[in-house]
Amino acid sequence: MVLAAILAGAEPALAGLSVRGAVAGAALPSPGGSSARKCSSSLRELLAATRAADTIAVWIYLADRGTAARAGDAPCLSARAAHRRVLRGNASVGSLDLPVQRAYVDSLRDHAARIRHVSRYFNAVSAEMEAREIEAVCEYGFVRSVDLIAAHRRLPDPTADRARGSAPTRAACAECSLDYGASFDQLNLVGVIDLLEEGYNGSGSISGGDPVLIAILDTGFRLDHAALADVRVEAQYDFVNNDSVTSNQPGDPANQDMHGTTVLGVIAGHAEGDLIGPAWGARYLLAKTEIVGSETPIEEDNWVAGIEWADSAGADVVTSSLGYFDWYTRNQFDGNTALCTRAADIAASHGIVVVNSVGNEGISGLVAPADGDSVFAIGAVDRDGVIASFSSRGPTTDGRIKPDFTAMGVGVRSVALSAGYGSYNGTSYAAPIVAGVFALLLEIHPEWSPMEMQDTLRATSSRSSTPDNTYGWGIPYAMLTARPAEPVSYSTAYPNPFSIATTIYVSLRSPRSVTVRVHDCRGSMIKSLAERRAIQRSLTLSWDGTNERGDRVASGVYFLAIGLGGSTKTIKAVLIR
Repeated sequence: MVLAAILAGAEPALAGLSVRGAVAGAALPSPGGSSARKCSSSLRELLAATRAADTIAVWIYLADRGTAARAGDAPCLSARAAHRRVLRGNASVGSLDLPVQRAYVDSLRDHAARIRHVSRYFNAVSAEMEAREIEAVCEYGFVRSVDLIAAHRRLPDPTADRARGSAPTRAACAECSLDYGASFDQLNLVGVIDLLEEGYNGSGSISGGDPVLIAILDTGFRLDHAALADVRVEAQYDFVNNDSVTSNQPGDPANQDMHGTTVLGVIAGHAEGDLIGPAWGARYLLAKTEIVGSETPIEEDNWVAGIEWADSAGADVVTSSLGYFDWYTRNQFDGNTALCTRAADIAASHGIVVVNSVGNEGISGLVAPADGDSVFAIGAVDRDGVIASFSSRGPTTDGRIKPDFTAMGVGVRSVALSAGYGSYNGTSYAAPIVAGVFALLLEIHPEWSPMEMQDTLRATSSRSSTPDNTYGWGIPYAMLTARPAEPVSYSTAYPNPFSIATTIYVSLRSPRSVTVRVHDCRGSMIKSLAERRAIQRSLTLSWDGTNERGDRVASGVYFLAIGLGGSTKTIKAVLIR
């Protein structure tokens, strides 16, 4: 995962420095003047033992935003992001939304071998440059400070590097319209089966709203598996190589995109009888932020760039099954030190639900950014609800309970890269399950802020009255949390099942404007039967099993979505030809 707290003078950072080509001997003189004031102590120590031509990866923090802020440059927000901010975040536009001054970046480019990323959250530039150039950069008045980009070597999830045959599930739902296969247990544990059966899947079709947009920050993604064929990807970006290809490329380790692909499968997979993800109808942003391989240093600037990109694009949920810890001391997991934690908290203030695995360190403690007070840290339990030995425990340094919630992270069903399916262990696989829960809750309650979501889930989860640093507030139960106020006193469709036509009858508690639409089990609208029709007390409609063009549709399960302002009542109808 991409984590890093590049604190001035933080000794643990030295253990994970990203230094390319550093060789003992021929050291640079210790910088003086502006360099002495602006370079962190860890960077100064490295410069003292580094040759002038050696390349170092650094963060360059800028003193201001230059004329961009004064000239009123447009904020870095899409229309969707701006709407999300108004709906459930901090709607005011501040300096964090403004672009970094381009003239500053261009000046730094003259000294850098490579500009890696530009961060508007931190008004900073990450760059690779020769050691000799750092002193020159420090002479610029617009440079506030320079620090190392911290790095670490990723520890894989327990047994997540290989697929295994799935354990038998408990008796599945005999009345269910979908065949959940071996993914039934992981969905049933968090209470999403009933919501999926009502037609909620992140698409917004049943609620009449926009699709939920979910960003995943991970190692890369392959979409050639049958269960991922229909995943709706809005955009994808590789922050490692700075291109739009998130699947493996020449030079990548063979298993580079495995972790991200299996995480995507957990939340978005759809293949009846084999795998159903809780948010298989949502839209997705895919960000490749991490390099796989025990010999490859992972640097936090990729993760920060990824979440800023997701924010600008309008993501509703960000889920990350990554975690960083080895260049921090345990007293730094206070929610305010690690750079990725601070970035996650900023994103949450903008109305994004940020979900992160709590880590696989067991009693050794949690990882960043799971220590954030606005981050939903997810631990792992087995299908009986018993904590996994590897699931990281809290508390944070400042005494807050972590994890926040738990979900199934042992024997989790997902895709296998080559073909077929497998089961995986790790908090990496619990996190996307809970992210899927959040997606369905936002589909039903799009106005809920991350903090409202937190308060509601804490009150309805399995350990709401006795939270601790092993289970947090326990296992969330989506159906109990999601239940909206019911404006309908009675509704039915008869006959049901039907072959020729079914009659829909709705009785209301008070006058309403009613919309009635027919959707298939994938969330696509088949036919509109009524659009914002003013109703006093009751409504009777008929559907003859045809689509908008008048063509007869195939036999199967359909959902009659009755929209009444901000709530929706759904009737399941079965057509048999």
